[in-house]
Amino acid sequence: QNKATTTSTNNNNYISITMTTRVPLSTDDIIPPSSSSDDGKDSYYAKIPILKRRATTTGDSKKDPICVIVVGMAGSGKTTLMAQLQKSLNLRDDEGDDNAAANNNNSNAIIESTTSPPQSKRAGYAINLDPAAKYIPFSSSIDIRDTVDYIEVMRQHKLGPNGAILTCLNLFATKFDQVMAILERRAFPLENGDGDENDDDKKSDGGPVKEEDEATSKTDETQQQQESHVNDNNTKALDDGDNSTTPNTTSTTTTTTNNSPLDYILIDTPGQIEAFTWSASGTIVTSALATTFPTVLAFVVDTPRCAASVHTFMSNMLYACSMLYRAKLPMVIVLNKIDIVGCEFVKEWMEDYDSFQEALDDASSANGYSDEMAGGGSGYYASLTRSLSLVLDEFYNHLHKVGVSAATGEGVEEFWTVVEQAAEDYEEGYLVDLRNRVEEQRMKERAMQRVGARKLVRDLQEDGQL
Repeated sequence: QNKATTTSTNNNNYISITMTTRVPLSTDDIIPPSSSSDDGKDSYYAKIPILKRRATTTGDSKKDPICVIVVGMAGSGKTTLMAQLQKSLNLRDDEGDDNAAANNNNSNAIIESTTSPPQSKRAGYAINLDPAAKYIPFSSSIDIRDTVDYIEVMRQHKLGPNGAILTCLNLFATKFDQVMAILERRAFPLENGDGDENDDDKKSDGGPVKEEDEATSKTDETQQQQESHVNDNNTKALDDGDNSTTPNTTSTTTTTTNNSPLDYILIDTPGQIEAFTWSASGTIVTSALATTFPTVLAFVVDTPRCAASVHTFMSNMLYACSMLYRAKLPMVIVLNKIDIVGCEFVKEWMEDYDSFQEALDDASSANGYSDEMAGGGSGYYASLTRSLSLVLDEFYNHLHKVGVSAATGEGVEEFWTVVEQAAEDYEEGYLVDLRNRVEEQRMKERAMQRVGARKLVRDLQEDGQL
């Protein structure tokens, strides 16, 4: 028990503490109990948005929008596919809907209108993470180019093209928590309208804050920022070291007077796939999305190039396998450009091991390769190729595959069906693994606390204070 007294001397206040009584302590007062209550688990779940929603709601995962991260080799057609996917989100499933037909006359129609709700059963949200793209054929609600100037990064930091892309992603990742806040407000407008996020505003202003007023103010701010020179703003941001994703990262299309929840969130990544998949910023972005929404990787494959060479197909599959191993997220293999070459042969290679071996033998004999350089025979290269194909044969069992044409839109509806199936795998795979990792981390921290408490008890006993 401590007794505190306050004394004033020369207008300087100080506190003197006098020990009057020794409070007896026991071991139970120091070492935390190893109870199996769910209080600690709830506190850990509160740090992860998707686990918090699952714990506080009825557990209906269908209410969560599905996040689709579009990745793939350069030239595979990722950006064109994004435009086709966005266009399909504006189409109604009802036949003979004149309004939907009118809304889709423009190929670059935005996902959501600022004046009236879209006539669609599926609502989407697009994000562009390619800072080097001069033109994108879809309308992005959040665009990295509005925050970081790719050319200015190259000039100021004296970087090459790939280094500048990586630096832009790193700068954008430092403020990605603000992007996630925008996505959560847009994905769950009703919950955020009545949730805890507005409590501070209610207390400070003495009343509830209307969403319309907030939307209007954001629109005014965005319009004022668009009137200014973007490059000057980006240069100043880079000079100050602050590239924030405040409202200037979103265009006027993100102002949501429509409170309908989202169904899909589309993420377009840079053409240099390694800049996103093997960088710290890519891991931050992927983890933030995967711990907030059901997330699926869409790996886009150039089907005509695979038809020209079985080794190109295997290289694509090896890269997809490495991404699956790194992200641990469900993956959809998108066989693009089927308007040029059909994808049935690729599906056959993935489903029938013998069929792929025959394709390897045919390729080796047709090209006149020796045993050391071809898939057939007994050379080192042949042994490596067949061993890798045997490993990939097991890998194919955990993949979803679909053929699409980003140019004509063929197969897009089937793509959405496969994405829904992959989202179910997220619930049964990644989410379960996430809960296990959270529980493991919680138990490790509790064990460390008990070890530290035992050391404290031992030290107090040696000093005779316990």
